[in-house]
Amino acid sequence: MEPTITSIAGIAVTEQHYPRYDAAHGTPDPMVRRLLTITLPGGAARFEQTDYGHPGRFNPPELRGIDPALQPRTPELLALCTAVARLLV
Repeated sequence: MEPTITSIAGIAVTEQHYPRYDAAHGTPDPMVRRLLTITLPGGAARFEQTDYGHPGRFNPPELRGIDPALQPRTPELLALCTAVARLLV
């Protein structure tokens, strides 16, 4: 008999690239914005990371939304997000 496979967690990362002087940032350098979403059975947590202010070097991830059931796990989710971001360099 074949095993049943069920996905119980997910990590999605999207990147947006903005040109110089774009309305989203207004700086003379291009900017990259990453959106990281961690999905678990209790909900999802969303983080944003940009290279605003120093092109090519990303700022630490910032929380942009977390479902209530996951709020007690915010430190662990931030640590996971930070680890994933390091892998993307």
